[in-house]
Amino acid sequence: MSSWCGWHTDHGSLTGLTCGMFMKDGTVIPCPDSAAGLYIRTRTDQIVKVVFGEDEIAYQIGETTEILSRSYLCATPHCVRAPRGEEASGIDRSTFALFMQPDWDEKLNFPEDAHIHKEVIPSNGALTFGEYTEKLLDKYYHLKT
Repeated sequence: MSSWCGWHTDHGSLTGLTCGMFMKDGTVIPCPDSAAGLYIRTRTDQIVKVVFGEDEIAYQIGETTEILSRSYLCATPHCVRAPRGEEASGIDRSTFALFMQPDWDEKLNFPEDAHIHKEVIPSNGALTFGEYTEKLLDKYYHLKT
């Protein structure tokens, strides 16, 4: 399904998003493929295209909110599908994302039944947000040797 940005969840608390803007050669254009854009996976595993207007903001729950709420609120799995077809050649998509997160030293107590990134959770079940961030960056980008 994804072709621009694969399935993932944001690790912060909350992400605010503006509507996707499509451009070709520096000029804003309507999207040439109605199936292109942001998709989310619901708690019931349904894949849903997110549609909202230019004057609206969408929010996605992040992993840290899932941890702090003890899974009452769930991080939003999402991806971005690129336009397809002849008219899609050379198309760019831009959006503004505002990532909100706790203080770097905020303590995160992971629930015992946590399913998010179990491999980075220490045996005592606690990390600061900063430690969690560094472990995820290392996991995804192999920053530490």
